[in-house]
Amino acid sequence: MERESPNPRSQHGTLDELQDELIQEAQQLARRSALYQRRLPRPLAADSTVSPASEEAILDECNEAWRKLGEVQNKLTLCDARTLIQDSENPLAVLLARERALMAELNVQKSREPELLLVNQEVLTSLGKQELQNTDRQLEQILSCVRAKKKSLHEQLDSSLQRMSKDLQKLTVYKETLLTVLGSFLDTHYPHPDETETPGKRRLTRGNTGLTANFITFHEMLERLMTRTMSSPHDPYLQVDDSFWPPYLEALLRYGVAQRHPDDPRCVRLNDFHL
Repeated sequence: MERESPNPRSQHGTLDELQDELIQEAQQLARRSALYQRRLPRPLAADSTVSPASEEAILDECNEAWRKLGEVQNKLTLCDARTLIQDSENPLAVLLARERALMAELNVQKSREPELLLVNQEVLTSLGKQELQNTDRQLEQILSCVRAKKKSLHEQLDSSLQRMSKDLQKLTVYKETLLTVLGSFLDTHYPHPDETETPGKRRLTRGNTGLTANFITFHEMLERLMTRTMSSPHDPYLQVDDSFWPPYLEALLRYGVAQRHPDDPRCVRLNDFHL
């Protein structure tokens, strides 16, 4: 099994791309904020006092509105509830009559055009200026909150990137350690088939040709099976050839590391391991 060394260039490239994207987004937001500031209207004049004549007109209109409200209140007070339609024997008729009366009143109100309480242009202009000033202050507060939120998000993103970079380095070191330990274990307990010969035993040969079999190591067998599983998860079976030393292949099958194809015994695959 080959040890895949980490590619620091790809890691740094990913971090640099993220930083470039953040810088571009920050620049776009800054341009939009500057454009918004340029489009803001000029501050309104603080002097929004109303002339005495306008104040007199406002008081007259308020008094007239109050007089009309008093007349309506008097009519409601003098209205005798006993004059309403009451029929204990037929309550449905009472409800229908009230519905018709309400619908008629609704139609009358819909046909009426609303009247402004204030018609003085000077007063309306002053009120409009005050409303614009309130809106401007609210927008400035919103903009300040957005900028504070943006700064907080940038800080959180920088912290997350630094933490991810440290975690990635730790995982890379841990992976290298595992691969080193695994390679040392396999080299010690599963050496190359040629190195397993003992004095007095004949070297394994391929067929009757007398040529020494070119067996691969146990390490390479595992690597081929894992590569097949990762590159073709839909078809993870690998066809066994003469380079697979039978005792090592049998060990993989016996201990549940690999399994044969149910229809073709010449094909094997790694078993699925789930934590």
